[in-house]
Amino acid sequence: MNILITEPKDYSKKALDIYKKLGRVCFCLPRGASAKWGVKLLGQEKLADILVIGLKYQIDKKFLDQTPNLKIIASPVTGMNHIDLNYLKSKGIKLISLRGKKSFLRNVPSTAEETFALILALLRKLPWAFDSVKNSSWDRIEWRGHQLMNKTIGLLGFGRLGKIVARYAKAFNMNVIACDPNVSEKFMKSRGVEEVSMDELFKKSDIVSLHVLLTDDTQNLVKEKHLKLMKPSAYLINTARAELIEKDALYNALKNKWIAGAAVDVMWDEYSDGSHLKKDPLWNYAKKNNNLIILPHIGGATFEAMEVTQDFIAELVFKDFKNKKIA
Repeated sequence: MNILITEPKDYSKKALDIYKKLGRVCFCLPRGASAKWGVKLLGQEKLADILVIGLKYQIDKKFLDQTPNLKIIASPVTGMNHIDLNYLKSKGIKLISLRGKKSFLRNVPSTAEETFALILALLRKLPWAFDSVKNSSWDRIEWRGHQLMNKTIGLLGFGRLGKIVARYAKAFNMNVIACDPNVSEKFMKSRGVEEVSMDELFKKSDIVSLHVLLTDDTQNLVKEKHLKLMKPSAYLINTARAELIEKDALYNALKNKWIAGAAVDVMWDEYSDGSHLKKDPLWNYAKKNNNLIILPHIGGATFEAMEVTQDFIAELVFKDFKNKKIA
């Protein structure tokens, strides 16, 4: 059994010990990396029986056609837009991921914490204030921001992360409203959250934060018309998936000053080499304006979150193998 891991070499020791019980473990590094530190992905995947992969690579038809031995893809993430799920199924390859693992994920708050980090950074203009200090400026008036107390945060999606963000918002004495067709008004009320329609959420919120799982049904969920409903003083936060927002809608909202600013951890058509950046007008906008923060999809990229998710996925793979579900 060959297990190929496409993640950094500081992978969880516990997870590695589990995989080593199944067979030979190899790491792969991006093209150009020194061979002594690992094997390159292209070519090595042909030998893999189990592929352990995060968000680094696109697992599409072309890739899967090069993996004749592949039986399992193990991906310690919840979003699946980097994998061609239909073709994966047609090939009879099993996918083991974090999607739907609610009990486990309840104790993995990294993305919710990042959401609040972005809210504070954006409303208090922290990145640009720090840039000014690096340029020997000490002008506190130029970088006046906004406090959170009594502001209304609207959560589009009230699942695991939405609930955590709501708790954090309450600690800042914010008003919390939410829209989620899968969560009852009674449940939201028990959490001190007001249920609203999607249009109401965009109209009433000072901050809109997206916490929706990307599926075929939710792609392009947020359209230009929703952003036009927002207050000119309002902000948008997206730590979920860029494809939840109609392509170029956020750029148009910023360019036309429909909203005051935005902070995103995700972009359309992401590639690990950053080649998608120059194709996205948001990237150029961010370089010239002080009201847009873009981060390289680091919501779940904490040492703690990555270690526990790597361990959890490894245990699921081992259990699946022991149950003889792998041919």
